[in-house]
Amino acid sequence: MKRLIATAALATLVASPAFAQSPFYNPDAGPYLGAGIGHAKLDNDTLDLLDDIGASTDDTDVSFKLFAGYQFNPYFAVEASYVDFGDFTASGSEGGDSASLKLGFDGFTAALVGKLPIQSGFSLFGKLGMIAWDADLDFNATIQGQSFQGSGGEDGTDLFYGIGTEYVINQIIMRAEFERYDISESGEDFEIDMFSGSIGYRF
Repeated sequence: MKRLIATAALATLVASPAFAQSPFYNPDAGPYLGAGIGHAKLDNDTLDLLDDIGASTDDTDVSFKLFAGYQFNPYFAVEASYVDFGDFTASGSEGGDSASLKLGFDGFTAALVGKLPIQSGFSLFGKLGMIAWDADLDFNATIQGQSFQGSGGEDGTDLFYGIGTEYVINQIIMRAEFERYDISESGEDFEIDMFSGSIGYRF
């Protein structure tokens, strides 16, 4: 009896690290959350034209994202996110006249994610989905001593896609990815490329 009790106590001590982990965690399935920071670049004909005629333009900015998803198996997941691409600007002056504009984009996305496991928690993935975007434009100008100000907003839904790499260790997710958002409004195209690094947690 004493030997049985001692064996049970020793087995409990040895197994305690395993019991400390969540009994519901499955490395191949389950929910996850994360956040990332990146670099967004806008390609737009109007912004390119302003640059060509001598305006000072900035078509890049720091971007960030928050995401949540559910992985059904090693190969398939669904994911939603909020993405803020930052602000893109243009300004110019001639004599006493000047003008500037600022264009900001953000939005909510939903995507299907396909994964290709490689080894030891490392995988490649691709995603395809939709973004419900919102754009805000602010305009300021001084012409012949008179000031003009204006602002406006547009919204819509468009496609986006992305590719990336993912590494998971001890439920911690690390990602590097590229995403392209093809936004079209009133016949004008806005192509936003976003490179980002993210960290998350799988439950």
